[in-house]
Amino acid sequence: MFGLDNAAQYIDWWHDELPGSGENFEHEGTLTSLTFTPTLTIGLSNYWNMTLGQTMGNRSMTWDGDSTTIHHRDEGTDSDFANAIGGWMGDTKVMFRYLVFNDGQGPGKRLFLGGGLVMPSKNSLTSDPFFLQSDDKTKHRHFSLSEGVYKGVLEIQLFKKKMTNPVFMGGTAMAEIPLMENEHGFKSSQLYDLSFIVFSKLIPKINASLGGNMIIRHTTPSFWNGLEAPNSRATVVTVGGGALWNLAIGGVSLNIQKPFFVGGAFSGIEGEVDQRVGAWQLSLSYRKLLDYMVPWLDPLKNL
Repeated sequence: MFGLDNAAQYIDWWHDELPGSGENFEHEGTLTSLTFTPTLTIGLSNYWNMTLGQTMGNRSMTWDGDSTTIHHRDEGTDSDFANAIGGWMGDTKVMFRYLVFNDGQGPGKRLFLGGGLVMPSKNSLTSDPFFLQSDDKTKHRHFSLSEGVYKGVLEIQLFKKKMTNPVFMGGTAMAEIPLMENEHGFKSSQLYDLSFIVFSKLIPKINASLGGNMIIRHTTPSFWNGLEAPNSRATVVTVGGGALWNLAIGGVSLNIQKPFFVGGAFSGIEGEVDQRVGAWQLSLSYRKLLDYMVPWLDPLKNL
């Protein structure tokens, strides 16, 4: 199966002046992320599959403050900076999933257990942007396309199909755990996701199914050279809805989502000053089953 996930996120942020920073002015701007992730899923047997995905895209910031700062300016991850390697390539993810049970094509349940590896790209930060020495307070970037850290992934998926609305529902629990500190002294957060989705029957007037989703995401602190990064710990609840079309060319889904920052902080200010953040996400996904059998995989179908 071939897949393509496109995501756009827009964040409008503002916070008051930072006490003791020497920046006695308001900070405000936007952060926009545009990414797309092509995936290829291969059925290794009747019970095992493998998915390979590659994230690509760009994150960009606009700075709308009245005064300049070493932290903020108009910039994007496609270009190099003093402490960042720019580019368009993000992380590569390889996942293996095992089908524990499957009630068939009709009503019933389906359970998957999965595990995998996230492999970073070089388009990441190359030095600490937070704990700068007094003689090294030069312009620097706080964000990148890749975190630059190898991570292990654990996942469980449970789905149920019914004859009555909602005809399809399910959930996924996932954890991404950094395996080590990278060469630049950075160790990323542990990430925990819990997501739920529901879909209705086909609605003839729009030739689509309507659905809703919710994602609860928690990240633990990340570290630069053993020191906790101030903007890494967070809990975000994202709710949204959209539609799914099963067309001749494949399955197409469109979702609009609204993130709510319910714990931790945005921009690393930890609630010390007045702040405001608003965010919206738009995602467009495509799935197409490929009518092709890998010849050497046929003997493995019963494994």
